[in-house]
Amino acid sequence: MRPERPRTSARLTDPASPLTPHGTQLERSADGHPLVRPSLIATDLDGTVISYRHTRTGHISARTIEAFTAAREAGIQVVFVTGRPMRWLAGLADTLGQAGPIICSNGAVIYDVVADQVIEAHPMSGETVRTVHELISARVPRTSFGLETLTGFVMESELYESGRRSRLQHPESPDDDTTAPEFTLADPVVSALSEHPEVVKFLVKAAEVKPDDLLATVRGLVGELVSVTHSAPGLPLLEISRPDVNKALTLADYTNSLGVAAEDTVAFGDMLNDLEMISWAGTGYAVASAHPQLIEAADSVTAACDDDGVARAIEHLLTLPT
Repeated sequence: MRPERPRTSARLTDPASPLTPHGTQLERSADGHPLVRPSLIATDLDGTVISYRHTRTGHISARTIEAFTAAREAGIQVVFVTGRPMRWLAGLADTLGQAGPIICSNGAVIYDVVADQVIEAHPMSGETVRTVHELISARVPRTSFGLETLTGFVMESELYESGRRSRLQHPESPDDDTTAPEFTLADPVVSALSEHPEVVKFLVKAAEVKPDDLLATVRGLVGELVSVTHSAPGLPLLEISRPDVNKALTLADYTNSLGVAAEDTVAFGDMLNDLEMISWAGTGYAVASAHPQLIEAADSVTAACDDDGVARAIEHLLTLPT
């Protein structure tokens, strides 16, 4: 059972200033690989090691699982850092093998998937959620909203219906958060805050708009209040967290607790919610199927997710000297 009140902690980093980018002094090969074996591998899941064709099942290729196992046996720590909520992780416990704590909800939660226990959480305040909901509703047409909380998933009727329509029209398309079998409907979604006050991710979906355009618009409206990103390619669905929450900030705190420096960390990702993480890590990798901005920011580009890009990179990392 999850504890009723998971631990919240102060940030080791100052949320008013960004983390220092990965070391420019770190020596790398011509194709961007580090020259020595890392101490820790941090990787996104969906679109990076789980194909978007397999979001529902969480299938990870045998080659990738073997690469993670080999890394652990070589003494490299493996940390999964995902936008997935806790409710999307329970089915992955066996697949991920000896998974330690997983950083999920884009850094808002550290979750022990084996014990089903929240280790640390960084929820938003109800006042912030209400303010953001009001500002976006007033300025962005045809929006619908959802709340990912420590006690359940709440969404507005239109968010549910839009997800349902999308699945009927495009049954082969990637899943989004509206596919969850257990949820609560609330119109407006903020009316559920008294029952579900610990919001770790606030979802905003719009109709007939490009995801990057929606991201720019919403960041312009509420970017000083919250952190805004997106992780589903082609889907105008944004993910909003506290301003001091992203994958990099939580990973930096976590690796610091392990005594591992950024320079000894490699990170893999594919979407904009991975941007801070691959920029902070000593070496940041993008899979070839990643968002163009992530590819531009990465130190090295490995093969696409569907071509076992992360496994290929890990296999190379294991050949490096310690």
